[in-house]
This record gives sequence, structure tokens and C-alpha cells, in this order.
Amino acid sequence: MKKLLIILILISKIGFGQDAKYLSENYEFKNGEIAYMFGNDVKLRDQPNTESNVLTLLKIGDKIEIVEKSNMKMEFDGIESPWYKVKTNDKVGFVLGSLISLDKATSENLTYLVSLKKDGLKLFAKTRILENGLDFKENVSQLMTGEFSIIASGNKGLENIKSIFHIDYLAESCGVNAGGIYIFYDGNDLLKAIDYTQVADADLYWFVEDYIFPNEEGGVKGKIVYKGEVGETKDYETEWTESKITRRILEWNGNEIIPKIETEEN
Repeated sequence: MKKLLIILILISKIGFGQDAKYLSENYEFKNGEIAYMFGNDVKLRDQPNTESNVLTLLKIGDKIEIVEKSNMKMEFDGIESPWYKVKTNDKVGFVLGSLISLDKATSENLTYLVSLKKDGLKLFAKTRILENGLDFKENVSQLMTGEFSIIASGNKGLENIKSIFHIDYLAESCGVNAGGIYIFYDGNDLLKAIDYTQVADADLYWFVEDYIFPNEEGGVKGKIVYKGEVGETKDYETEWTESKITRRILEWNGNEIIPKIETEEN
């Protein structure tokens, strides 16, 4: 049971990863890569430092082409970031990497951008959503692992929200959280709604949570289905395992998921 669980988690991540762009604090843009600005009114400079001349201002969501990474770095939001030489329209200049969105995800007329910040050893994802122009909302959520991908979707059948943004963790080994975060956008605010865990530690222990939305297989109209399993191996020789499965029907009340799930991991 345990080995199968590990395989299923890893296969789902690997299968998704074929099209996904996995992001981290150490992510570096490649020469020729198309990227988008995370910061707004960012100064495009003629040299990779804050004392050089300003060529123009770059708006949030502006498309840029990465020309090359420079050897110059600067700390921003707790992370040491390189300066990149970039091309935009008819100008070529330098911007700090932390002000470039690591990736972009879209759903209908909504654009999600993501960057990182660090406070001590804690890593946070800064998510911004653009809707019809330059006005944006921001959410800052702590990450439980250092590598992830992003996915944007519609409301998955939840009528009181407009869009769902998913931060999906990559688990490279046993014992690493392969869960993620769901952030809801209701048209006014960008709110972290769900922080879930999927972890399997060798053949000893597993704890897996899943949330099923109304328009997904097994979904319930207007509700969110929670499924969780916690288990352990008692004896290898006799293949003695014990597990507990929890299933609950939840809902989004506009501010949070209710009722709150209490698990052995909390």
C-alpha cells in the first residue's frame, strides 16, 4: 500500500511536470526566454546597478526577452538575485531578476504572476493577479518546500469565486511534502484558501490530503470534498499496515474553508 502510494504521488508530479515549469529560489532565466515583469514601474537601466541611467519604466505584466544573465547580483526581499540584460520593444537594458515573474499563468482574462521573498529560513511565494489592466491584487503565502509549479484555472464549479490559483509542490524524494496551496480570487481579494500535504516516508508512514472541487470527478455541487489518509507499516514481513481514511464535505464561506479540518499533521 505504502509503496503504491509513493509511486502514485511521484508519477502524478512527473506526468504533470512534462509541461510544467518548476520554480525555485535558484531558478535562472535562460538566454532567449520570454518572461514577464512582476514589479510595476521597474526601472530599466543601462547598467546592472541602481546608480546607472534609467532608459524607461516597465509595467507589471510587460513582456521581455532575456538576453543574458550578468555577473552582478543584489539582495532583494531577502534573496540574492542576478541582474539580467533584457530586451523590450526597441530598448535593451538591465533589470533585477527578483522583479521578473518566475512564470505566468492565465485563466480567461486573468493573469497570475509569481515571485519569491525570504525571511530568515522561511520562503514565501508572492502571487499577483492582473485583471483588465494594471490594477493588481497580491497574496503572500509561506511555502513548505522550495520547488513548485503554478496553474491557473476557472472556479472549478465554486460559484462564489472567480478563479483558483494552484501552487503545486514538487517532491523529489520520500519524506518531502508533495502537496501545495490553493489561492482563491473572488473578484476583490486574493486569499489563501487551502494548504494541503502529501508526504510519504519510505515504507514507514504516509499522510496524503486531496481536495476535490465540484466539477471534478467525485465532486459535489457547490461543495469541496476533502479526502485524507494517514497510515503506517507495522510489520514488513507480514505486510501489516494500518491506515485511517477521512472524507468530509466542506464549503467556502467567502473567507475560509469550513468546517476546519483537524488532522494529525496540524
